[in-house]
Amino acid sequence: MKLFFLPSSQNVFIRGILTFAIGIVLIAVPGLTLKSVIMTVGAMILIGGVLNLLFSLSKNRKGINVSTSFQGFFNILWGMLFLIAPMAIVKIFGFFFGIIFLILGLVQFFGAMVTISKSLWSWVYLIFSMILICGGIFLLVQPIESAEKILKFLGAVFLIYGILELTMAWRLKKMPKGTNPGNTVDTTYEEV
Repeated sequence: MKLFFLPSSQNVFIRGILTFAIGIVLIAVPGLTLKSVIMTVGAMILIGGVLNLLFSLSKNRKGINVSTSFQGFFNILWGMLFLIAPMAIVKIFGFFFGIIFLILGLVQFFGAMVTISKSLWSWVYLIFSMILICGGIFLLVQPIESAEKILKFLGAVFLIYGILELTMAWRLKKMPKGTNPGNTVDTTYEEV
């Protein structure tokens, strides 16, 4: 796995293709992607809960049975909730992030208003706080639609990153052999 992140033209090409493909999927089908992400997380939580429950029921683990059983049972419930009602989970997270954005925006807005006459940067913070407040309100009013917009934005970022990686792979392929950063060998020398 460590070799996958070395800067060779093949690795960069594979990463570029994968990132580009993820970007296209996120842009093309954000609703399906959002639901599948939530369901995948739910399946992981459910599997972890079942494993915790099985671990707590083993005979040689008597000291930690109660806490591990409770954690396993709780994870099974959460995992099932994620699998049964993924869009409700999206609404909850959208609502949660909407409140956070709104609070951060208001705090930054009042901080910028206090220092507005002292610094030009206060105007930048004021504009940014207005964007956070609007984003928070949008997340609170339409949590599913805003989550899909965020996924589309991430899809565009992945798409651009994939194109950059493919360009880098092409440039690495054109480099003469032995000049790749992974092929550098440190040698000893004698000072004259």
